[in-house]
Amino acid sequence: MPDSPFGRYSGDLPGRHAGRPVSRALERSFRCPSTVRRRLQEAPARRYEDFVALHEEMSGDARRPFRALWWAGISAALVGAGLAFVAVVALRAMFGVEVPVFAGDNAGTASAATSYALCAMAATVQATALMHLLLSSAARPVRAFAWIGGIAVALLTVLPLVLRGPLDAALATSAVNLAGGTGVVVLLSAVVACSRQSPWEGPPRRTRR
Repeated sequence: MPDSPFGRYSGDLPGRHAGRPVSRALERSFRCPSTVRRRLQEAPARRYEDFVALHEEMSGDARRPFRALWWAGISAALVGAGLAFVAVVALRAMFGVEVPVFAGDNAGTASAATSYALCAMAATVQATALMHLLLSSAARPVRAFAWIGGIAVALLTVLPLVLRGPLDAALATSAVNLAGGTGVVVLLSAVVACSRQSPWEGPPRRTRR
């Protein structure tokens, strides 16, 4: 049996401290409460250090193409609204197809075309705002926007086929939604990808000469 109580003998320690050195058991038993609280307070702060560094670096990055994105988004919204208006008028006047299918048979050509054009404009502006949000928060904004936009376009393509109405109107509305939605997703993705390369997608690769 050792002379000092802080030796290696630990057989007299009961419970969970049995088999451990006496010095370590006493150290853990008589630890200062302020030290424990300080460590518990420092642990959650370390968890957010990477997030704070990411936010500061993203806020200081001036190469994000917000201006080009919104110019393209507003232009696409106006052009898309005009094309939607012309498509509805042409389909109703030339082929007698009651497009869009959600407008119903009783809606006039002007009101149906105007409502469809406003919906197309609002959807394009929302898509632009989504890309803006992903540029500020996502690691790979173009890829994330392509996935979200693809799912949204798929839903807009299937939705007219579920609604009650003439089959030709449902098919025409579905085709217009597919063409317009795909065009908006491709345009915004191309604008962001061509304006700059996101630093979160990795540095540009150097080709060997």
